[in-house]
Amino acid sequence: MMLALFSFAATSGADEFHYNNILVGDRASGMGGAYTAVSDDSGGMYFNPAGIAYSTGKNLSASVNAFSVSNRTYKGVIGGQDWTRSSSTLLPNFFGIIQPVGKLKLGFSYAVPDSNQEDQDQSFKRSNFPITNTKDWGSTTHVINFNNINNTNLFGPSAAIQLSNSFSVGATLYVHKRTTETILNQTIQSDNKVIQVGANPDPLKDERGYILQNGYLETDEWGLKPVVGVMWTPVDKISIGVAVTKTFVLKSEVLSQSTVTTNDPDIVTALNIPKIHELIRSNDSLNVSSDKRKYPYQISSGVAFFPSSSLLLSGDISYYSAFEYTLANALNKRIAVVNGALGAEYYLNKNWALRGGLFTDFANTPKVMEGGTDQKEHIDMFGGSLTLSHFTKNTSISCGGSYKFGSGKSQIEGGNGAIQDANADSWAIFVSSSYTY
Repeated sequence: MMLALFSFAATSGADEFHYNNILVGDRASGMGGAYTAVSDDSGGMYFNPAGIAYSTGKNLSASVNAFSVSNRTYKGVIGGQDWTRSSSTLLPNFFGIIQPVGKLKLGFSYAVPDSNQEDQDQSFKRSNFPITNTKDWGSTTHVINFNNINNTNLFGPSAAIQLSNSFSVGATLYVHKRTTETILNQTIQSDNKVIQVGANPDPLKDERGYILQNGYLETDEWGLKPVVGVMWTPVDKISIGVAVTKTFVLKSEVLSQSTVTTNDPDIVTALNIPKIHELIRSNDSLNVSSDKRKYPYQISSGVAFFPSSSLLLSGDISYYSAFEYTLANALNKRIAVVNGALGAEYYLNKNWALRGGLFTDFANTPKVMEGGTDQKEHIDMFGGSLTLSHFTKNTSISCGGSYKFGSGKSQIEGGNGAIQDANADSWAIFVSSSYTY
């Protein structure tokens, strides 16, 4: 059909297609997120609150992602040319404090597990642009203005207690706050005079055909995210942790708007666009709803091994359940995902430690298949992290970074069965510190 570029299936208010968008916490970030069976500092309130029962004294921790960048490239999507989406953000992504109260360990934490900001303008030339099944505008200029903002914030209290020397339980109750805003403006204009407009068109006054599309989607949601965990030490030097969590959206407001304007009578007829005046037709739709985005159940289990006083090895497996929901008249289907992480911590001496980790970040969308349309992109990603930490009697400071990359398939043009190769990568440089008193 026509106007394939008017519905970009892959544009979303955030990277909703992956779960490990930002590594959270001081020690955990350096270990690639393999922290469910460790969690004995304030970062444990996010990964497994049962672990904070083993924290020593009062603990204060803060992490800063000094700078993070992500890129997505869709191959040959517009006239054989690549379309690249880039996001960068600068933010503090974790703060936590733990306070012993009798046998209990109480805490409070703030985490940002997902945040991005995209703001870009791109222009493409296309030699052959099909407007309808029987009409072609020939050479066209295609301009895209794309703005995408997403922020997810979690904050709330935690509590943990040791039931025995080898077993503890804990819980965190996060308040979930998420806002997204996506604006996509597109202009397609023929490079030749091909359109006759008006009741009595004059061939000498033919105009270049144009199509303007403005799309807007804004969401604002509140909810709760409980995290419940247990920690068990069956034998010396080995610990096992399990944590379960799910986000429940309690309140949501969704605003979506789409406007199409054109001067081509053939498009007017095909889309049944009403007339504004003799030369311009426009179609506008506004939708306000209380659609609620859904989130998966997450079950994380981990094992940590302490072969010596200077070396720690850990591994995590996280399962995310399948689900689906409707938002702004669009069905969103997510498949079950299993991600893994391996981490290590080695003390070079009493003042210096090196941490490293490897992790997966698999796509939660179905694989892009031949014969379908409007399919979400599917890009499986792999990553690693590395930090160097310095310790004094009561304080520590860590500097490091992470990088992940992947490739897959996308179907960026709505209503079009064409499938494109897609590549993605992201990196972050972060600084974190903690204080025990």
